[in-house]
Formats: sequence, structure tokens, C-alpha cells
Amino acid sequence: MTEPQVQVFGPLQVSLGGRTARIGAARQRAVLGRLVLAGGQAIGTDRLVEDVWEGDPPSHAPAVLQVQIHNLRRVLEPARRPRTAARILVSEGGGYALRLAPGSVDAWRFEEQMRQYEQRVHDPADRPGPLERYRLLDAALDCWHGAAFESFSGASWAVAEAARLTDLRITATELRAEAALELGRLGEVVTVLRQQVEENPGREESVRLLAAAQYRLGQQVEALATVRRAREFLRTEFGIDPGPRLRDLESAILKQRVPTEHSATARAMAETPPRGGARAVRTEVVDSGAEPTFYPGQRRALLATAGEARRSGLRMTWLVGAAGSGKTTLVTAMAADLAAQGWITAVGRCPDVDGAPAAWAWAEILVELGGEPSGPAGPADPFTIVRAVTARCRELVPSRPVAIVVEDAQRADEATLQVLRQLANWLQREPILVIATVRDFELSPGLRAAEAALADRAAERVELTGLDLAGTRKVAQDAGLATLDPESLQTLHERTGGNPFFVRELSKRIAALGDSPGLPRNTGLPGNIRAVVIDRIEQLPEGVLAVLQYLAVWGREIDVDTLAQLSGVAEDELVDLIDAAAAAGLSGFDHRGRIALDRALVQDVVYQSIAPLRRGRMHWSALELLEARLDARYAELADAELLARHAAHGATPATAAQALRHVVAVADRYDRAGNAAGAAAQWRSAVELHELAGHARRGARKQDRLALFEALRGLAGALAGDGQLARARPVRGRALALAEELDDQRLVVRALTGRTVPVLRGAWECATSDTRLRSTLESALARTDSSVERAALLVALSTEAADEPAQAAERAAEAARLAHDCGDPELRCAALNALAYTRIGEPDGSGLPMVAEELFDVARGAGLPDYQALAHYFRFLAACRACDPRAASRHAAAALGATPDGRPRPLADVLLAFAAVVEVLRGDLPAAERKYRDFAARMAETGAAHPQGPRLVGALTLGWARGDLSGVAAPLAGLYTAEPDRVAQIYAVALLHAGDRARAREVFRAHPAVRGDRYRPLMSAFRGTAAVALGELDASRELFDTLLPFSGALIGFDTGAAVFGPFDTVLADLADVTGQAATARSLRARAATVLRRVRGALDELVPRPDAGYGGAAEITRPQLAAR
Repeated sequence: MTEPQVQVFGPLQVSLGGRTARIGAARQRAVLGRLVLAGGQAIGTDRLVEDVWEGDPPSHAPAVLQVQIHNLRRVLEPARRPRTAARILVSEGGGYALRLAPGSVDAWRFEEQMRQYEQRVHDPADRPGPLERYRLLDAALDCWHGAAFESFSGASWAVAEAARLTDLRITATELRAEAALELGRLGEVVTVLRQQVEENPGREESVRLLAAAQYRLGQQVEALATVRRAREFLRTEFGIDPGPRLRDLESAILKQRVPTEHSATARAMAETPPRGGARAVRTEVVDSGAEPTFYPGQRRALLATAGEARRSGLRMTWLVGAAGSGKTTLVTAMAADLAAQGWITAVGRCPDVDGAPAAWAWAEILVELGGEPSGPAGPADPFTIVRAVTARCRELVPSRPVAIVVEDAQRADEATLQVLRQLANWLQREPILVIATVRDFELSPGLRAAEAALADRAAERVELTGLDLAGTRKVAQDAGLATLDPESLQTLHERTGGNPFFVRELSKRIAALGDSPGLPRNTGLPGNIRAVVIDRIEQLPEGVLAVLQYLAVWGREIDVDTLAQLSGVAEDELVDLIDAAAAAGLSGFDHRGRIALDRALVQDVVYQSIAPLRRGRMHWSALELLEARLDARYAELADAELLARHAAHGATPATAAQALRHVVAVADRYDRAGNAAGAAAQWRSAVELHELAGHARRGARKQDRLALFEALRGLAGALAGDGQLARARPVRGRALALAEELDDQRLVVRALTGRTVPVLRGAWECATSDTRLRSTLESALARTDSSVERAALLVALSTEAADEPAQAAERAAEAARLAHDCGDPELRCAALNALAYTRIGEPDGSGLPMVAEELFDVARGAGLPDYQALAHYFRFLAACRACDPRAASRHAAAALGATPDGRPRPLADVLLAFAAVVEVLRGDLPAAERKYRDFAARMAETGAAHPQGPRLVGALTLGWARGDLSGVAAPLAGLYTAEPDRVAQIYAVALLHAGDRARAREVFRAHPAVRGDRYRPLMSAFRGTAAVALGELDASRELFDTLLPFSGALIGFDTGAAVFGPFDTVLADLADVTGQAATARSLRARAATVLRRVRGALDELVPRPDAGYGGAAEITRPQLAAR
């Protein structure tokens, strides 16, 4: 098995077999980074703890470190068998060390290549020439994909090492530039060193090399300015003058006596045979880093063209794409593919520097082909160049075909294009492939003429229009975004258009936000993406940017007439500007001829380029334009949405009240349509507009404060309806506080009860009780004499008393009776919703199905589809409790199909966990892990009470199935500190698996009573497992009696989100330790029967021809199998 590859240049990343492995929490990453910094040497545990916790470790840090080491070993050696010695992350001398080859860690590989370089250049018997030095240094610098230890930029332990490595990289860049200068690659030196000097103005060698290259390019003024800026910096910052080498160069420039170094190409030729010298011709296979998922169709097309060239003579390909589309990556991959097939390859780049020698790209190509230049800066005229290249190619092709790449041909001067046309004519019968990379929308007239002239030379155009989903996922993973659910991947792909540069940079930004599996909705754009898009726009005619800004503000398709009115640009001029934008790929047209920006990322860049004050005025102008066209009522919701958008973004304190009517109108319509997510967005805008208008102040008019109260209540209800219960809670608190300020008891009750919406609570939620809110509810309940208000308050109290199951059940039952008598079906559904949750976890399992049936009947009779969906969900949970996955699957499908548009949305998210549970039962744990990641990503935005909840459910389920919960010991330690009673039983088992038996016993004995909520059976099963392992006989006897009513069921399966094997397995273990051997055998037999029946039902549920139940799948079931 190949070693894992570790990257610390750029975002921390571990790759195994070409796939990016997922590394967990920040501390786990810090442990790996610190071990890499040690360079393979052992680090003592104390030192590691001190560094990872930044000098402030908690008392349990060594135990957490042990868990993180365990988890890292699983990442680095996934195939290592349990309890076998680690081979990569080893224990040594009271600490830990990373045992990897230097080539397996980018930082180590870079230093090793630099050591090899130093050995070569100091070896008088084998000192490399400039071309070989250039390639050695280029290979070393290829190790860099970002800043050194970028993921640990704030860690004190990484600062010195990052600075050392960065300094070494700068030195390597200078040495490569020196070799490039000898080779005559002046444009490259200027391009690379200009940025390096800007970032490091005190690096005198960088300044010297840059100035020398500028002088040799004829840029004497720029060369002198470069030296003088360095002198000013050194004097200002350090009070010193430049060193002698830089002073001598400045003096030589002023005297026009800069010595011209002999061309390294000529020197290289002197070191090698003059004809066909192997070291002067690029034949080596260079790994391009491009995966098969990177433009597979275009890659196949290029290889097919290469085959035609080999058989039939010269072929010309124009590889066309936008900036960042991956032209260089793809052509480098092609060169590697062709070199592997025996081709000779050469690459030349058209310089982006004024005053560069004519046809410079061909001079570079000639060097790579081993040709003889005619002077120190290469051949001077196009005819001489084309003769030299033609002659060299004819010398080479009898033995091997030749592939030539001309990079950045949009910058080609006339001489470069002349050489290309003549070369194609003279070598048309030779096995030669010429690929020119070109930025679309930047084609000069000369380049278009060249393309036309070469059309009869079997020329073809290959366009890079963006990666597909597979390519997008690979680039995102390589950029550090290890986990990406399908919906987030689709969003990333649509937002970037599949442009590899945009995908990579945006992924790096998202990964830097934290270890989130999902894609944040409002990720800011990196500056380099904005620069690329704005640069493209600025190359277009004046006025295009202004038109694009109006398109961005409008936010959707717009017809030409409306855009002309909005922008104030005459229609004829506007059409020309739109055409220019469309030709540049920045805008497009829909089937009705309306105009819109090309993709969301362009929309974001252009929108953000507008100054905020001007942007607000543009929105308000758009609103006024729309209002002037309005009939008495909105024609459709889409028009109303557009009005609300411009009103919300264009309002000022003086106009906020006017804007409110549009926003509130749309919020109400969304409420009536049952679109909770849309309503939440609009009500949030309404609250912000009220605040902008000053309605939140105590001195505001009462009617305005009442309107604010309605907006807050609407927002709280919409958030709750969208499953964002934790976000709804503080909003409801604001509404309640405002009602109390207004001293209106009716408003207090309305704030407390909220809107009647279906409420979903999952296994990942940690129900917390707000003491003040409960007190206010009790007080309101005591004062009201309305049966409707009393029922609604009891529903709210039942929810708030979830941590007191008996009281919650009593409140919910009374609410159901009152709601039934009131005859309000929606209130009755809300009461049955609350009552259903109090029936989960009952020993006989009969209460939940009865409540679900009543809820369904009431909802169907009243035409309430959202509550019908909820009734199906409760039927689904009841079927899980009965270990009937076929019925559970039917009810899950019915729940999703109960409403025409899939509402309520949280229901679909919740049921994602069931798909993961099914894979666990099947034994396909990798598939289960992927689906749990998708589930966690979707739930990340739902406002679950504890942000770790969904991830923890998945980690617990998978850890149990693998027989190892040590990986969750660290997060459980934090939860245990905050809420010990809630997680104590699970934590005790995790500590046992982590090897901390003493701490496990301490936790076990500190919590002898299991909470009486709906998770009591699950927690009792965990306590039973710990009791058996710890030999706690009294507790084992008690737990046997507690769990016996659940015989025949699966632990945790009644949540629909987790499964921990049969209750009978735990009961059998308890029977064993309490001396009931015969009972234990009977229970184990029953456990095996339950599993066979459930797995058999799964086989019938969804045929899976791609996966079976034998082989490797069987060995991943230690905790599910009956013992």
C-alpha cells in the first residue's frame, strides 16, 4: 500500500491513493501539523500537549491527545488491523513521531530536493548547467501550493518554522531566476520577481535579479526605479545602504555597462552533444497533477489529435478558455501523457512584458528542443527563428514525434504568429503537434488571422467551458474542502461555472471558515477571483461595467427596454454594450431574449464592486421603476419578490416605512403558501426595516411598535416552521419582551404561543429549558380564561418541559383534550404534535401509533398537508420502534409525498439520517459515513440546539458499529462538562473504549439514574454495556429488568437516525454477568433472529446489485452481530 501524502504548504491535507482523507477537529489537525514540523523526530507528550493547546491545556488534555492520536492513526493507516502496532504515527520515547518518507510530506520533500540541489552545484565533477539547475529548482518549488503551515497561521509553534521555510522558498525562487536569467528567460524573471520584490522589498538578491532582467529587456528606467525603491526601503526601515552587488549593478546601469551574461543555452549546448543531445531535450515524464476527472473529454480529444499528427503529419490545436479555466494544467497533463508515449515536448510562453524580444516563446521552445540560439538573448528575427526551430524538429522527428506548446498566445506578438504560420507550412508532413493556449475574448486581430490562415492545416479548436461535477469535486477536495454533499457541490459548480481557478480559490475560502461539511450560503469571494473578473470587464469598452452593475442590482432577467430605463443609457448604445458583455461570457440571454449575468459568481463580483451608498440608490431607482408599472395588485409572486428585494436593499431611514409594505406583503404570501424558508427571509428583512425606521425605540409610535411585534412573531414562526428552532427561540424572546413593554397581555400570549406549525425534534437535539420562559408561560396560563389560549399555552409548556417527561406528557394530554373541545383543527394538530413526542420511548410502543393515527385523521379532514406529513413521520418512527424497515420506508416516502412541494423541508433533511442507518444495518459503513456527512451538512443550517448534534449522532452510530467509540470521547468530554446527566452513559462507554477505565467507572457511578425522557431506553442500553464492562453487578441486575420490555427491538432505531444493535445483545451480556447463562443463550439467539429479519427486509426494500453481505462487509459489524 502506498504511503499517505501530507500537505502543509497550503491547507493541511492528507491523500491516500489519490483520494483526500477527512481529518477531524482543529486539535487533530494541530497534532498532525506539529508532528510534521518535528521532521520525523519524536515529540514528548508534554511538549505536544503544550503546543497543541497553545500553552493553556485543560486537565483532561492528555486523554484528549490520546484520542486524537488514535483517530489520526485511523486516517493515516485505514487498513491497519485493530491492536496491531502503528507503522506511521508511532509511539517513541514517551511521545510520538511521524514515520514517513521525505517524499510523502511536501515540506520534507522540498527540503530534500533543496539539499540534493546544493550537493549537485557543489560537486565539481558533475555541476549542472543552468537548464538543469532551473529544472531542479522548479521541481522543488512545485512542492508549494500555498503558505507554509497555512492551516496553523495563528499557532505560536508554527511561526518560526513557517518563516524559515518561506525564506528558503524565496531563496529557491532567486536561484531559479538566476538560472532563468542565464537561459535568457527575461520575461519570466520579471513576472516572477516583481511580485516577490513587492512582498519582500528588503531581499537584495531578488531586487538585483529583477533589475538586471528589466535592463536586458530595455527597461532601464524601470530597472533603476527597482533599485532605488530598495535603497529607500533599507534606509527607512533599517538605516543602511544596499550591499555591494546591488550598488555595482546600479552603477553599471547608469554607465550603460551592465555585463551581458553568456546565454545559458549556449553553455548547456557546450556541455552536451550538439545534435540531439539528450539533456537538452525534454523527454522526461513530469507528473502534471491533473486527475482523469479534469476535462476528460477535452483530454481525449487532444490525445486523438496527437494520434492523427503522428500518423498523418502536423496538427494544430487552439486550446481556448477563460482565465483560470485550466488551460495550463490540462496542457501540462497532455505533455506528461505524450512524454510517457515517447514524444519530445517543449513549452514556450508569450511574455506579458513590454519590450520583450520578438518571438520570445519560440526562443524558449528552441532551448527546450536543444537548438542553438544565435545570440545571448536568442535569435533576433522571425525568419531566423523559424529556420532554427524547423531544422531542430527535423533532426528529432526521425526518432520520436514532437509536441510543441505555445502558452498564452493571446499575448503573442506578430513575430510569434509569423513563426507559427511558417512552421506549419514547412513541417506539415512531419509528426508534430502544436497546441496554443488562448484566453477567449482576448483574441487580437492578428491571432484571429493566424487561426484563419491555419484552418487548412487540420487545425481544431478545443474549448474549456468549465469542469463537470466530478472535476469540480476533485479540485475542491484538493483545495482542502474534504467533504462536500451533493447539493453543496451543485451550488459550488453553478456559482463558479466549473472554472477550476474559481473552484479552487472559493473552496480554500470555505475550508478556511472551519471544518464544515456543507457550503456556507454567503461565503465571501477571495480577492484574486474578484481581480480576475474585474480585469476581464475592464478590457471591454467603457460603459460595460456600469451596465453589468445595473444587471447585478436587478438580480434577475431583464428586457432591453427596462434596462435602458433603469440605466439611462440610449438603447442603441446599450445593445452594443450588452453584445460586448455577452461576447466576453459575462452575460447571456434566456429563451425570451431577456438579459442576465452569466453566473452567480460574476453576479457577486459585479454587485460587490458597487459602492454601498450607490448600490442602495440603484435598488431604490429599480423599486420606483417597478412601482410606476404596477397595477392595483401584483400579477405574480415573482414580481412581488422583486419589489420586496429592491425595497429591502434600497431603503433609508426616511424610506424604510414605505419599503415595509412590499416586504410584509411577500412575507404574508409566503406564509399562506406554507413556504417557511421564504417567509423567514422576508420577515427578517421586515424586522431590519422596522429597526432602520426607528420602530424599536421606546419612543416610537405604538402602531409602529405593534407592527414590529407582528414582524418578530412572523419571523419566529417562520423559523420554527423551517426547522430552525434554536434560531426561533431568541426571536420569540424579543417579541415577548416587546409585548411586555407594551403591557398587553393578549400580545404576551400571542408571543408565547407563536404560530401553529409542525415541530420536528430529532435525536441530535439537546432540549434545553428556559426557566424564565417557563415561568412566564405558567403565569400566563394562570391568568387566562380562554380555552383556546390555554390549549396553546399548554402546547408551548409541553415543549419547554421536554426535560421533565411526566410533566410534558401531562401538559400535552390536557392540551389535546382542550383543543378537541375547542374544535380548532390546527390547534388540535399542534397539541397532538406535542403529545406524540411524549409517547416515544414507551416500553410497549403502543402510544405513538395511536397518536399518529389521530393526527393524520384530523389533518386530512382539515386539509392540513404539513401535519399529514408529520403524522406519516410519527408512523415512520413507530415502524422503526417495531423493527419494520419496510413499513418505515413506506411511511417516510408518504411523509415526503404528502405535500406537493416537499414541505416541510426539515422533514426531508431529517429522513436523510435513515438512509445512513439502513447502510449501517447492511454493513456498508463507508456508504453510511458518506450519508451521515450529507445529513450533517443539510442539518448544519437548521438551527439544531447543539451544533455538534448531527455529527455526533453519526459518529456514535458508526463508532458503535466498528466497536470503537474512543473517537467521540473528546467531544463528549465537552458536552459532559456542560450537561453531565444528558451524556454520562454514552461518555462512560467512550472512556472504556479509549482505555480510561478509572474515569469511566467514576462517571458511571456519579450518575446512577438514567434520565426519564424519550431516550431512556437508549441510554439504559449504554449504561448496561458499561455495567458489564466494569463488572457492576447491582447495576447490571437493575438494568436487566429495565431493558427486558424492549427485547426484540433495536437500540436507537426508534429515533430513525441511529442504531446500536439489538437490545437482546445487551440483555444477554447482562444475563451473563448476573449468572443467567441459559437466559443469555436464549437472548443471543433472539438477537440473531431480529438482525436476520431486519436485514432480510432491507434486501427486499431496495435491491443492491452492487453490494453484497459477505466478504469485507461482514467484518465491520462487531457491535451489530449477535454474540
